[in-house]
Amino acid sequence: MAKENVTTQDLLKGLSDFLHLKDERTDSDHKKILEDNGLDNYSLTELHVIHCIGEESMRNLTTISEYMAMTRGAVSKICSRLQKKGAIEKIKLADNQKEIFFILTEEGERLFHAHEVLHQQSQAKWSALFEQYNQSEKQAIQRFFTDVTNTFRHS
Repeated sequence: MAKENVTTQDLLKGLSDFLHLKDERTDSDHKKILEDNGLDNYSLTELHVIHCIGEESMRNLTTISEYMAMTRGAVSKICSRLQKKGAIEKIKLADNQKEIFFILTEEGERLFHAHEVLHQQSQAKWSALFEQYNQSEKQAIQRFFTDVTNTFRHS
């Protein structure tokens, strides 16, 4: 069977369908996993901030906002919520009483590890999908991801 030509319209429709289903499915899957792990009190953004802090053991607002590509104000609000929920706490270093750092509490550590499991499960699913493609197809997919990422970064 001969391959049909793929038009730009076909690609746009495929991209639109993919993004819509991804968002819909991701929200649904994450909500279920969060509920199953007793984490439904936390948003995905909050879990990503916890992940960010857990990776380095302590971070300040600037490093979290750079990591998350969010404003310091938005990160500050998220950190306040996480502090109220008992997942993180503020500390100051003895030699620098001006700068505030955030560290994970015991609850934050539990969330950090649960979030790691979420990422591992997601990566396993995507890895299985990518294994269905040959090397030249993977190169085209990689080029597409690079181009999309660069487009978003420069727009």
